[in-house]
Amino acid sequence: MNTYRELQIFLIKRFIIVVTAVSIAEYGIIAIYNHTLIPFVMTMLFGSTDYEIIGIIGLALLVLLFVGNLFMGLLKMIIPEQFSYYIVTGISNLNSVIDSRLSLDRGTISDLNTSGKALLMMVLFGSLIFIIIPYILGAFFYASTVIKEIRKIEEEDRRKQREYEEKRNLMLSDIAHDLRTPITTVSGYATALSDGMVEKEKEKEYLLAIQTKSKKMSDLINLLFDFSKLDSEGFTLNKKKTDIYELVREAAAFQYQDIEDAGMELDVDIPEKSYDTEVDKVQFSRVIANLITNAIRHNKKGTKIGLFVVEDNEYLRIMVADNGDLIDKEYAKHIFEPFVMGDESRNSKGGSGLGLSIAGKIVDMHGYTIKLVQYPMIQKYAKAAEYQKMFMISIPYEN
Repeated sequence: MNTYRELQIFLIKRFIIVVTAVSIAEYGIIAIYNHTLIPFVMTMLFGSTDYEIIGIIGLALLVLLFVGNLFMGLLKMIIPEQFSYYIVTGISNLNSVIDSRLSLDRGTISDLNTSGKALLMMVLFGSLIFIIIPYILGAFFYASTVIKEIRKIEEEDRRKQREYEEKRNLMLSDIAHDLRTPITTVSGYATALSDGMVEKEKEKEYLLAIQTKSKKMSDLINLLFDFSKLDSEGFTLNKKKTDIYELVREAAAFQYQDIEDAGMELDVDIPEKSYDTEVDKVQFSRVIANLITNAIRHNKKGTKIGLFVVEDNEYLRIMVADNGDLIDKEYAKHIFEPFVMGDESRNSKGGSGLGLSIAGKIVDMHGYTIKLVQYPMIQKYAKAAEYQKMFMISIPYEN
């Protein structure tokens, strides 16, 4: 089972199967007893010949008869006769009623001899035990199924946790390496500048390199901080009524310079409309920024990036598309998991493996959905049909 919801569905189905099997088994056992052993014993002991079906109620009544007589005999031995008279009389009357209900022809149980009573006791209690066996087996089978599936889930959770920790440790090692390189560069350039080892006309170039490397370090640290914050217990979104259209416009404007600097083209189509819904503006803006940054980082110069807001009957769709290379199918399955990166993207322009995970987590915390749509499925969406792939956020309209 992949989720506890799937486990619930599986156990409900298995419970129905077990109950059905137990019911069929019980019906078969009772049918056999009703038409064979019980009529034979009752005819032998009480001379009854009109038994067609005694059933479970008949068995219960006979057991009540037998227990009542045992109880009456016990009372006679331990309670003085003047006190036990009314109790004994009551039990005798109950025996008569039950005898009449079962149409016994040859007296009551109290009229049976010792061997008859012993035979009746063995038949009745043996019958009840045999009838209970399917319930015991069904309960045992169902309990073992539950335990087995829970153990599978626990083992799967442990496996996922181990994989998560391995990926996290590997990613932290990579990030440490990514930080060490620019730190070394910044330190070296700063030392060279402070010691007057840099020619005047190259000072600006060195300062620009320090600024670029510092920004890269800052971005990595911020990503780690954002992920840790979102992944911590007690973190809650600060939701307020926000115009989604305006939020996406602002995010596009904020990223526009980065897109130009990367030698890419931005195609924006956001209708001049407004739609207010409860969102955390800061966190949701980070989602759009991360998706655009992902498109910049993992595509080649000259790539066209599309940012669209599209309405349909049930959802408001935010699409971040590009005409770059398709993402490997196996990698695409885990693209929103933390510390997951494609080898090509890491080798080309680097990355932390956290940006899309953060985006996915924020979207999920809002109760929305996000998915990767690639060619040819992307052609189902007219606005993004000319692109190769896109990340699409679906926001359900509020009633």
